[in-house]
Amino acid sequence: MTEEPSERLIEQRIRNRIYEILEILADCDAGVDLVGIKGYFDLFEDFVHRPSIEAGTSALSREERAIVLEIAEFLEAACETNPDFTKAEFIESDWPGKIAPTARDARELFLDRGLFSEKVEEVEPGQPTAVPAAR
Repeated sequence: MTEEPSERLIEQRIRNRIYEILEILADCDAGVDLVGIKGYFDLFEDFVHRPSIEAGTSALSREERAIVLEIAEFLEAACETNPDFTKAEFIESDWPGKIAPTARDARELFLDRGLFSEKVEEVEPGQPTAVPAAR
């Protein structure tokens, strides 16, 4: 029987997935080629607009949260410019080039702390939460 992950562990995993998506966004046009136009927008959207992130209660630091929400605003602005972009039109518009520098900054910010464990709750990356002593 598989044990359900805790909310904290889920938040840690989400932060790690956001980092992976930042890798794609940081790759500019190559990122769009890798995941396609729908993936470029939807992957980030799937993980960012969560109540815990918007409320500031996720595994993201305050600075990480701010830059992730800034990227979300970039993506929303790009989508509002032309909600029916083809992949070629999107690349030609230079939106990936406008988004990539902020994604690179975010990626560096995430790496300053490191990535969280996927299996163990941590206070900070590499610092497991205290486990109560057995009696």
